[in-house]
Amino acid sequence: MDEIESALSRIPSVTAARVVSSPSGRIAEVHLLARRDRAPKQLVRDVQSVVLASFGVEIDYRTVSVVQLDDPLTEGDSTNQAPRVALLRLNSEVKSHSSEIRVHVSAGGDEHVGTVSGPASSGMRLVARAVVQAVSNLVGDSALDVDFADVLPAGEFSVAVAVLRLATRKGDHVVSGSALVRKDSNDAMARASLSALNRLLGSS
Repeated sequence: MDEIESALSRIPSVTAARVVSSPSGRIAEVHLLARRDRAPKQLVRDVQSVVLASFGVEIDYRTVSVVQLDDPLTEGDSTNQAPRVALLRLNSEVKSHSSEIRVHVSAGGDEHVGTVSGPASSGMRLVARAVVQAVSNLVGDSALDVDFADVLPAGEFSVAVAVLRLATRKGDHVVSGSALVRKDSNDAMARASLSALNRLLGSS
């Protein structure tokens, strides 16, 4: 799968790619991180063409997801102002095959805590879900959930990407956030989730 990811990363506007295989070794999911200068449908068609031409494998367009960021890959989105919700600390505890993630964030001078447990294999999604739980009271009666959470290769760097979905009476609002992995993956995913959250709150 590394060769396929490398080929997909060379598609124009794509900055990172992750391929997930099924137990049988077939391509089950393709996740792209891309700039906004090309339409998602065109990127999906490019993925299908590149993989078919280079590796002789046909990909169902429904297995390809595209995350397009508003800004270049930077550490957070707070170039002009401090985020309304900030990470204070994060603790993780692994017991056998399960993990517990506890996230402490600050918002408006108050501290909020989110704790989530689950399979250790769901590490990045657990971190994002812990952030969502910590801020659940900030979104009122709307439902906030994690659509995507993973760490993707981006050249010589690794980037945590989180996609959050807010379900309201007026429809769904989907936002993304990213953060360079500097300290560790858990820390980066928490900051990526907060990046998405602050964009969501800023647009509400």
